[in-house]
Amino acid sequence: MPNNGATSVYRDDSVSIGETPVGKGVFSERSYPINAIIGEITGDVVTDCSSGSRYSFEIDDRTQLEPHPPFRYLNHSCEPNCEFDWFDDDGTNGDVAPMYLIALDDIWPGEELTIDYNWPAIFAVPCHCAMESCRGWIVSADELDSLVRTREDHRSNRQ
Repeated sequence: MPNNGATSVYRDDSVSIGETPVGKGVFSERSYPINAIIGEITGDVVTDCSSGSRYSFEIDDRTQLEPHPPFRYLNHSCEPNCEFDWFDDDGTNGDVAPMYLIALDDIWPGEELTIDYNWPAIFAVPCHCAMESCRGWIVSADELDSLVRTREDHRSNRQ
């Protein structure tokens, strides 16, 4: 499997679910080096996207992955320490390529594992990640300007 420089070190007991200021989150129980595969994100493939939840990952316009715990509880951060990626020998594994959680930085025991949700502007909600570079919204960085302009236009139309 081509791994884009990732190293596999995942173990079933290597992460845990815990409480955070925004609800449940996923925490590391061990150290991970940068580019390590923390685990495979498994779940149910949903083709009726109207039944997806706030936890689901968009695979394409018609398909989502509803993840199983523990990775169901990955929280957003504007400065994430993880990302997810699909990869295998031919790019697919049946209908859906396997999805893995990859460390973007060195991760230490007890550290919360976070990803950037990169939501489109139409789904943006206020962000509470409290990072120095927080965008203020859970939204793709590419769509932040569009979101701000849309909100300003909406405010000016209400006056």
